[in-house]
Amino acid sequence: MCSAEKWGIIGRNTLGGPNAVYRVGPYGRSSTNNPSANVPPPYGIGSLGIIVGNGTDRIAFGNETDFAELPISDLTTLKYWVFTGANSLTGVTPPTINIEVDPNVGSVNDTTLVYLPDSSVSPSAPAPRLPNTWQQYDASAAGSKWYASGATGSLINCSATSPCSFDEIKARMPEAVITYSLGFSKGSDNAFIGAVDGLQVNNTVYDFEPLGVCKTTPTV
Repeated sequence: MCSAEKWGIIGRNTLGGPNAVYRVGPYGRSSTNNPSANVPPPYGIGSLGIIVGNGTDRIAFGNETDFAELPISDLTTLKYWVFTGANSLTGVTPPTINIEVDPNVGSVNDTTLVYLPDSSVSPSAPAPRLPNTWQQYDASAAGSKWYASGATGSLINCSATSPCSFDEIKARMPEAVITYSLGFSKGSDNAFIGAVDGLQVNNTVYDFEPLGVCKTTPTV
């Protein structure tokens, strides 16, 4: 059973005129030289299509209910698949994972943990990155790069200018809990046209399909 309930655009973190829609496909290519797009999304027949323009566009899409109060220390696996619809990936940053948490360190009550797919390396990020094909990012693996927004990032030495690994950011915020949301974000740094699918949180995969989100178990 698939349902759109509890997943959607997070309006308070979205600006401009971006778009996110459940869709069929996209179908990828088995190699950069293969003209036939016949490789389906990693789960099912659909995905979450994302379009973000240059300038002020920014989109956040996630779940603001089901992960509330989950300790960050309980997150063992965070993976997702990305399809970038472009002939070249030069200057294109893929969507990230964002987690809004109460860090329970310092004096502030909220920060956003941001995975940096462009700064991460294998096995966290695919090598090489390829256009027009589905590739998986493992935000919880070795080689991952994360930061905490605002004052928390400086306090725990996991800032945007000095990111740390997933294991490190958890260790430096041992009492942190999810507050508002867990999901995807694509900022205004550059334009993006593509899709995401197969968000794995621990042993559950959230499969984005044309009629909503299906919960399943990992197969890829």
